[in-house]
Amino acid sequence: MAEIVSKVLTFFVLIGIGFILRRTNLVDDLFTKGVSRFVLYVTLPALIIDSMNFEYSYEMFSNSVILLMAGGALYLILWFLGAVSSRILKLTGDSRSVFLYAVLFGNVAYMGYPVVELIIGKEGVFYSAVFNIWFNVLTWTVGVRIMSREAGSSTRKAFLNPGMISVFIGLILFFTPLKLPLFLDEALALLGQSTIPLAMVVAGIILASAKLSTVLKSRIVIFYSLVKLCIAPVIVFFLLSAVEMPSMVERILIIMSAMPAAANTSIFARIFDSDYELSSKLIASSTLFSLITIPLIISFLD
Repeated sequence: MAEIVSKVLTFFVLIGIGFILRRTNLVDDLFTKGVSRFVLYVTLPALIIDSMNFEYSYEMFSNSVILLMAGGALYLILWFLGAVSSRILKLTGDSRSVFLYAVLFGNVAYMGYPVVELIIGKEGVFYSAVFNIWFNVLTWTVGVRIMSREAGSSTRKAFLNPGMISVFIGLILFFTPLKLPLFLDEALALLGQSTIPLAMVVAGIILASAKLSTVLKSRIVIFYSLVKLCIAPVIVFFLLSAVEMPSMVERILIIMSAMPAAANTSIFARIFDSDYELSSKLIASSTLFSLITIPLIISFLD
């Protein structure tokens, strides 16, 4: 329990660094946008490839297929929750886009990996990488369309991007005997590890432009945290109790459904000039509340 709390507090330290950098005018909007693009087009793809560089086994493959199918259903549930919640709150325009994106995409990589590894171990990290295929695919397709609000954007452009290409490379490494040279594997690992601090620092920079006194007073923020951290995992738990699945799959689905807003929310909002002030509030508030909800959920699973 203490380790989980420590990891969440680490995220707040990184957010705080970004906040201080912006408030002291050591960085500007141009820097923020540049770092955001660096994360999306370089470090995040490196993290994806490195996380899927595992040895193949039939048992893992079988469980992975089940997890992928269940993961697709989970994202449909989250989409439904996001659509209904935004309608209840009467959100429109950029605010609705950011809210829907934040409900759909949780912090399944930056917080999901360490939490799963802590509870399940190294094998859980492998399955988390498989589950996150959905995140990597959807964030570059559905996610881009939500934030850009361009329904007519090119499907070809949505799939031919660094995120999707890195997923394809990762699948090749998993299903074939091919392995990356040691120097390249280490380089990708180092780049991938920089994704978490960079993304959190960017979130802190963006948060610095908002009034902190309004972060926890907003009904949108409170309602979002309730939906994402409590309602979603409870719904997933009851749905899973009605079907029979491997215990590993069930635990990963519940944990991933309980993750706070993804750091990508603020990065995408910044790049597409959406409501990035709201995005930073959702990230900060849900990460704060997850300090309570994630340990409770894990204790329940144990």
